[in-house]
Amino acid sequence: MNIVYFSHSYREEDRSLVEYFGELIQSQGLIPSLDPPSESINAAKLERHLNNSDGMVAVLNWRKSGISEYILYEISTCLKAKKPLLVFVEDILPNDIIPPRILQSRFSRQSFLRQIREHKHAIQILNTYLGTDPPPKYQPSLARRSCLVIGISDFPKNVRDAVVEIIDARGYSPIELDESSCSILQDQHVYEVISSINFGVCLIESKLPMSRYLIGALQMAFVPTILLTTNPAYHYNPHIPKEYQPRFVDYLDSNIIKKTINVEINLFEEDILNLDDKNKIKTYSNLLLQVSSTEGRYKSDTNYIFAKEVNMRDKYDVRGQVGAIGPGAIAHDINFNQIWNEAKDGINLPELANELSELRLKLKEKATEPEHEVSIGQIAAAESSARKGDGPKALEYLKQAGNWALNVAKTIGVPIATKALMKVLGL
Repeated sequence: MNIVYFSHSYREEDRSLVEYFGELIQSQGLIPSLDPPSESINAAKLERHLNNSDGMVAVLNWRKSGISEYILYEISTCLKAKKPLLVFVEDILPNDIIPPRILQSRFSRQSFLRQIREHKHAIQILNTYLGTDPPPKYQPSLARRSCLVIGISDFPKNVRDAVVEIIDARGYSPIELDESSCSILQDQHVYEVISSINFGVCLIESKLPMSRYLIGALQMAFVPTILLTTNPAYHYNPHIPKEYQPRFVDYLDSNIIKKTINVEINLFEEDILNLDDKNKIKTYSNLLLQVSSTEGRYKSDTNYIFAKEVNMRDKYDVRGQVGAIGPGAIAHDINFNQIWNEAKDGINLPELANELSELRLKLKEKATEPEHEVSIGQIAAAESSARKGDGPKALEYLKQAGNWALNVAKTIGVPIATKALMKVLGL
């Protein structure tokens, strides 16, 4: 099956779009591959992700703060990679958002089902570009993985040594080329290196013309590249998210340079998710509801939480009242309806929602572990369900919030939330 990079919004209000288009992509024989939300990103990770995908599907939707610059950048990066691309554009957006030559289809939030034929047809057209059996990468290198280092020749020796040392320590062979000679343009070895390396690390302030040529060659060959600048007044492009632009380093501090490169390699190597079945798509969209941020900011371990939860199969909690467990269990909703019927006389949903809001804010202050973030997400989801008048669903989320949420609730004086948590946790 072909793998397509799935570019989408992470915001709570757009969760239904993620689920709809994720299932639609999967229904047409494609595997949606995506990068879960995280605190930090860089261009090298996106480039690696696209290199490992056969094409890309993007969902470009309206939002109050403006069109996502991140999705627009991912679209332009896909064009640079010359990968087949399909963009679903919300019908209220203007006509000139993306170039007309890009394969695209409009959608409306009010009429998904009425448009499903058109959307399927658009994906089928994309499929014809992808082909049924994409060829593997031609003659992959059999040598140790490697990194091309550019632009450090005119920096102090301790800086050069620090860059080479950290790259080697991360398990990559650091490669340096002679950037002082114009003959590099005709050197076939140079292009062999560029075609076989895993990524590049480039300090962009080098005054050598060949250094700049090599950086351009990496970019045009779509080699994942970590760009560094030593200029504190570097002019960042205001239309591109700063995370995708060069990182500033103090070239006089070799320890800072090593630390920065190490962090960037961590991001470059960070895992991605393949949603190869509908259960994973559902789990992923539910997690978006739980951890989504209106500001687009996330904890450093959010990516880890998504990778762990989406890929976990058949996880059962048999504490408390359970009617069925195991794959395909069908008594889940019935149990929470039953619990709600037993408890609803003592639980006022609007008051519960207000107390859960107070509890959620207090939990955020106290959170120190990855599991705490998951618990906060469950409380947020329960609060949302309570405001919508869905008691059984609120209790279902509260059960997943766990004992940590209950212990904090007991300390801050939210009696209705405490009672509900104790009920679903069997206490």
